[in-house]
Amino acid sequence: MASKVFSKEHTMSIWQILGSFAVSDSGDTVHKISDSLTISTNGTSYTTMGLTTVGSDGSVFIQQGCFSSDGSTRMGSVATGLGAVFGQD
Repeated sequence: MASKVFSKEHTMSIWQILGSFAVSDSGDTVHKISDSLTISTNGTSYTTMGLTTVGSDGSVFIQQGCFSSDGSTRMGSVATGLGAVFGQD
């Protein structure tokens, strides 16, 4: 069974959340278009339904309080990974 290869955007990094934008320490950005749609600078679109966010690249993030299934967490306007960016503070 092949393991999933994650893009640079999916590696753990620090994200600063600024309203409808989020910027990582590596310069990646995501823009929240609506409550259910977010677009990244690499062209990946993310659709959020309830606690689950699915990326057009096949990624899936499930929110569990301030934690995400990718192991990241969010506190206020700072997240430790992309998955937590989709969580509500």
